[in-house]
Amino acid sequence: MGRKIPAKKHRGVKDPAVQQARRLQSLKGKINAPPKDPDEQPVPRSLTQLFAFENKDQKTKKKKINKNSSYKDGIKDTSATHNPIARLKKLPGESGRGFSLRINSAIRALNDPMEQLDYPEDVDVDDVKGERIAAQRERRQRKHKKANKHAPPGEPKIGRAKKLALKKQEKKNKAAEEASRAEVVYERVGFGEVTHAPPALPVRPRRAAAADGAPRPGRRDLLLTAMLRAGGAGAGAAAGAGVGAAERMRRERARLDVVAAYRALKKERRAARR
Repeated sequence: MGRKIPAKKHRGVKDPAVQQARRLQSLKGKINAPPKDPDEQPVPRSLTQLFAFENKDQKTKKKKINKNSSYKDGIKDTSATHNPIARLKKLPGESGRGFSLRINSAIRALNDPMEQLDYPEDVDVDDVKGERIAAQRERRQRKHKKANKHAPPGEPKIGRAKKLALKKQEKKNKAAEEASRAEVVYERVGFGEVTHAPPALPVRPRRAAAADGAPRPGRRDLLLTAMLRAGGAGAGAAAGAGVGAAERMRRERARLDVVAAYRALKKERRAARR
């Protein structure tokens, strides 16, 4: 099956005669119109291709001259450019060498402007670093004045060297005090070792309460201890060595009675506070 050739679609055109009239109206100024330039003779493309081998190095197309360009009659107009060197003109009575030297000096001044080393320009540049240092100096001075103001007037001022000497002396005194302090001795308790009583300290620890104050834990005269002593139980019996079943039952009953007595006492104290 042959390929379908797409045809132009007449979208929105209901009358072909109206479309033809519009087309002829647009071509009215182009058909049978006189040439704009009578001296211009267009050359057919076939003739140009026929003699192309003779004009290989020549350009057959005519260059279009831009209206906004700086060319007049094919010659560059230097007055239309923004180059200040191009605006220089030879003065009346000026020699060619003098004109060339003047152009060279202008080009040198334009490309390599000489800095005024003898008379530098006065440029106001913000010295940010200098301002920051000045602000820090002012803060230190205010702080120093404030410290001197609050200092007592009778005390003499201490210099920096004397302050350092006092600090060194204080460090030496502290080191001597640490060296003179007795070494701490820790009691080593082996694994699985059983102790039946707290250790007896021959020397009272530092910052410990006086002996005439409240008794230490384990040495208080509690209610249960007094009841056991009243029953005639000694130190060995308190440890549980060689105690019969009847004695253990009696102690258990005494312990329960003491617990009940403690609870009743606590209840009375709570009621008294209310």
